[in-house]
Order: sequence, then C-alpha cells, then structure tokens
Amino acid sequence: MHNIRCGSCNRLLAKGLFEQLEIKCPRCGKINERTASPMEKDVKYSHCKTSRTLDRRQTKTR
Repeated sequence: MHNIRCGSCNRLLAKGLFEQLEIKCPRCGKINERTASPMEKDVKYSHCKTSRTLDRRQTKTR
C-alpha cells in the first residue's frame, strides 16, 4: 500500500494501490495527479496542475 501526499503542503490524501490518480487537496486546493510506480512507498506529487479552484469555504457568503 502507498501513502499519497500533496506535493504542495504534504498532507496525507489517501492510502492504497492505484494505476492513475487525480485528487484535490482539501487543505491547499491543489489538484494532484499521479501515475503508479512499482517502487514507491511514500508518494509525493511532482506533477501538479497549477490552476487552483475555490471551494465553498474560500468564497464570500451572502
């Protein structure tokens, strides 16, 4: 099993086995993409999208 961490803030995002993965970090909002590598134990993302979207908590309430 692999630990999947955000490449920006290093938060643990998931644990498991995968072939391809795209996951948004709830802490910093970074979209992390990863393709499986058989030798990795603790995965830290190096291929991250630069676009950052806002979630509900980052927008003004009426």
